[in-house]
Amino acid sequence: MEQTEGQQTVAVTESDAPSSHMMRVDGVLPGGKRLAHPVLVVVEYDDDEVVVTEPRFYMHASGSTEAEAIEAFRRIFVGYLPFLEKQEERLSAHLLEQLDYLRSTIVPA
Repeated sequence: MEQTEGQQTVAVTESDAPSSHMMRVDGVLPGGKRLAHPVLVVVEYDDDEVVVTEPRFYMHASGSTEAEAIEAFRRIFVGYLPFLEKQEERLSAHLLEQLDYLRSTIVPA
């Protein structure tokens, strides 16, 4: 891909763009909830998609921009809590650990 800067044309390759970085997501969640503490996520760029992943339990979301992917992650992250709570008696040890993590991370706003 080529980008024009003033009178000069600069070739930009995929290797020039960052392929991933880590960041903290914090603040308000949908449904009147908020994060009790920041959640560390990995942001990856793949073709025309941005993927945000919480690496401990592999919860992830995607969007066409980083902001869209983070917003989708917030919706999915908060949505896991009631989903797991409804099935609590049948959850494996790993999913019970994930439920405990979500309960300690998602609080009323």
